[in-house]
Amino acid sequence: MKNIKFLIFLLVLSSCNQYLGSVDPDYNPKNQVTEIFSNTQDYSLVSNVYFGNIIYPKTTNHSVSMKNLNIEKVIKTDKNSIVNFLDDKIILSKDEKVYVIDESNENNIFEYKLNLHKDENVHHIFLYNEGIFILTNRSRIFNINGEKLNFVANFEIFTNTAPLINDNLLIIFSVFEELYEINLDNFSALKKDSFSSKSSISVKANTFEDQENLYYLYNAETLITLDKSNFSKINNYILDDLNILSSLGVFNELVDSPFSYNDYLYFLDRSGKISVFNPFSSDILWELDINETILSYLFSEDGYLILLTFDKILILSNDGYIINIYNHDKKSPILLFNIQEKIYLISKEGISKLNLNEKNEEKFYKNKFTSNLDIYYYKKNIYLKDNKSLFKLSE
Repeated sequence: MKNIKFLIFLLVLSSCNQYLGSVDPDYNPKNQVTEIFSNTQDYSLVSNVYFGNIIYPKTTNHSVSMKNLNIEKVIKTDKNSIVNFLDDKIILSKDEKVYVIDESNENNIFEYKLNLHKDENVHHIFLYNEGIFILTNRSRIFNINGEKLNFVANFEIFTNTAPLINDNLLIIFSVFEELYEINLDNFSALKKDSFSSKSSISVKANTFEDQENLYYLYNAETLITLDKSNFSKINNYILDDLNILSSLGVFNELVDSPFSYNDYLYFLDRSGKISVFNPFSSDILWELDINETILSYLFSEDGYLILLTFDKILILSNDGYIINIYNHDKKSPILLFNIQEKIYLISKEGISKLNLNEKNEEKFYKNKFTSNLDIYYYKKNIYLKDNKSLFKLSE
């Protein structure tokens, strides 16, 4: 299918000599890497940037305001720990145990012991019909009912990516490239479809959507598009199309699922390539290669893209210009998050509260984190989980 699509593309190109503008007869596509600090076309620095509320990758209650952070350890974790926040409770797995913590009183902890097979671990925790359900990587399902832990079903579907929930349906992506639908009312399983994936690294990606479609990043190089109405797979080749049309080279290690803004999808590659692409019109609004590894990002409602690299934080405008550069000195930066319009940088040594406009660190909160760090927003609280602990940020 992809080969046929590429041949059609070449035929159209040769017949009309038009490709996103005029194309000379001897046109030869090239990979163009932009050196951002030597090409004034690609950045125009602005002294003060007010980027508005952050909408991607995760949002928090915009009324939350913390002038000072207190980093509190909630519970110990391990590298496979899964956490979720459901019905005023924190549910967390560790080894073969699941802990249910009262969010309002973190000393109130219930412990449940799972009977797991070798190489089996908790994969996902979710709420359905006011019950807490636990899904393992072998698609066995347990249910917590009061003080009891009950075994519910065993589907033996091996999975290592996050499932999706659509009303009473649990959508599971198997390691054998199959798409399953599990009915949570009668616990029956139906194979819906199959898909092809490319060998690539696993990612803890978010799922983003536009008006009709949902975009699911199976791994860093495999993007699956689903119909939002019924979660059916749509046979399109958005990432393949982008790689044909892009002048930057191949996008093969996406930082996260592409997200939608003003009818365009933002694609961020770990290597530093950025493309703003409309898959329906095949139009590329703008592209840029910052030529540095992208570790983390934020995106605001006003179209500002904030990127973390090993030694910089860059702010890009909605037309692809770098308008602000902050040079940080953190040896092991991990990710960015925000509280209102304040940007915080988490490194292995702690959390830095930054003033990007004044180019300074307003405050540093010392704490040891591992590189495998996740952030969660729940009500008016912010939680961080690494390989050793779950932390709560409070004022």
